[in-house]
Amino acid sequence: MLAGIVTATPKPIDTRGPSSMQGSVPQRLLEFARALNRATTFGEVLELCRSEAERELGYRHAWLVVLDSPEATTVRLIDADSARREQLFEHAATIPIEGDAMLAEIFSSAAPVVVEDARVDPRTNKELVERLGNRTIINVPLALLDKPFGSLGVGSFGDEGCLPPTPAALEYLTGMANQVSVAASRIRFVEQSRAQERSQRTLEARIAQMQRLESVGELAGGVAHDFNNLLTVILSSAGMARSAEDSAERDENLAAIIEAAERGQSLTRQLLAMSRSQTLELRAISPSTRIQGLLPLMRRVFPANITIDVIPHHPDANVEADPTQFDQVIMNLAINARDAMPMGGRLTLELEQVVINGAFRATHPWAVPGRYVLISATDDGVGMTPDVVARVFEPTFTTKSPRRGTGLGLSVAYGIVRQHGGLLHCYSEPGVGTTFKIYWPVSERSAADVGTKLTGPIRGGDEHILVAEDDPAVAAVVHRILERAGYRVSLVHDGAAACDAVAHDQFDLVLLDVIMPGPSTQEVLARITTARPGVRVMLTSGYTADTNVAALLREGGLQLLNKPYSPDELLRAVRRRLDQP
Repeated sequence: MLAGIVTATPKPIDTRGPSSMQGSVPQRLLEFARALNRATTFGEVLELCRSEAERELGYRHAWLVVLDSPEATTVRLIDADSARREQLFEHAATIPIEGDAMLAEIFSSAAPVVVEDARVDPRTNKELVERLGNRTIINVPLALLDKPFGSLGVGSFGDEGCLPPTPAALEYLTGMANQVSVAASRIRFVEQSRAQERSQRTLEARIAQMQRLESVGELAGGVAHDFNNLLTVILSSAGMARSAEDSAERDENLAAIIEAAERGQSLTRQLLAMSRSQTLELRAISPSTRIQGLLPLMRRVFPANITIDVIPHHPDANVEADPTQFDQVIMNLAINARDAMPMGGRLTLELEQVVINGAFRATHPWAVPGRYVLISATDDGVGMTPDVVARVFEPTFTTKSPRRGTGLGLSVAYGIVRQHGGLLHCYSEPGVGTTFKIYWPVSERSAADVGTKLTGPIRGGDEHILVAEDDPAVAAVVHRILERAGYRVSLVHDGAAACDAVAHDQFDLVLLDVIMPGPSTQEVLARITTARPGVRVMLTSGYTADTNVAALLREGGLQLLNKPYSPDELLRAVRRRLDQP
């Protein structure tokens, strides 16, 4: 039958029985039980059983089989400790009980089942015995609450010959089996508990995924609605502009087209911020200075019955951030607080430096260790219930009326903060108020002065520019804009073609789209700079996720022109790059 195996020189069975061995039987079984109590796996239990059976009774092989349920029709080999272990799992991993006389006897009796010589005993499966080389087989049933659930087996194989047990040896094996029943039941309980926990985590993950998919569906519907409105304005206005008979009517329709396109640009930036895929123009900024600069705007959009307090703690640390995105986070939280205080109240913005360490993470597992500027936005509004707080950062989720918001504000804020490597957490109680805590990583650099920049007139030129753009419509419009400004323009539609063009011609500037078919942006840049060291390159893209553009901008000294851009923005960026060394 089944055999679990450990090799050592067999010692003869003590025909006088366990009582004549060193120490009393109860004492030795007690020590065995204590050892089993420390076992955490069936493999450890089996190793202890084999060691005990070899030391006390001379059997070098032990195995454990189980019934998966009281009604099971097969037995399953749990483990075998032996040089023949692979053979056992190959030929006897599971065996049907029906038709196997020895298995039927094991699981219908509480007494040990002894096969002195498996080769001639009528109860054994001769084909299996031939494959495994069984000689003596002893199986002691294991029970839990009088229900059979497996057996502990020992025996001999091959050249070891037949080693039939004495009555005293069987008595000792029965005592071992009783202890194994307790240990195996404990381990099975722990394993089943862990399996249930894994199943629960899997179920929770699936539910969370379904909720995310539901949110994505809601978001897609909302975005489609907004973009269809914008496209309606654009298409209708373009059609009227084409048929307009006077310039005033044409200009009015063109203005409507431009306004709709700018609204679409703003919506796209919100979506990218929410997905943490928007390119950031990072610099060291002072959070308190930026917030003080936002106060006039906040007071214009807040009713008179809401007071705004700013409490900066010194010394004021700087953070690494895209100033525009930082402002958007603060304004989104401020507007959320305003809407939570329809009868008036107070919004308090408090800034302080904090260090997140192991002690803090013990009670806040979402936190990441480091030095942060903590910006707390606290209102004394209506507050939120726990189920609302749990969904507060989901896209399109909102408790506001349809006319009061899209549900994107807090999702956008969350995405921006996470993209900067920060943390955003919400605390709220109904009737008490809400606090949003922003943990923004501290910057070691000094804050840059950010003021109004004078742009000056737009200048063209006669330089030779290579435009690498895979979208034919975008390539065509860029070509027209640059040629109208006097530049000589060459077009290619993928990165490989851009590398070939640079290798065979001289260009003053390469305008390179980040996401195109063929080689990666990093590879294209490497080939271009190898072919033409010192060539000016400017990147352009409308989506930069998974492209390591931030690293290229930071380490390579490159510049990025974000899509969509206007003709003026394109020409200013091109001229600025051409005028640089």
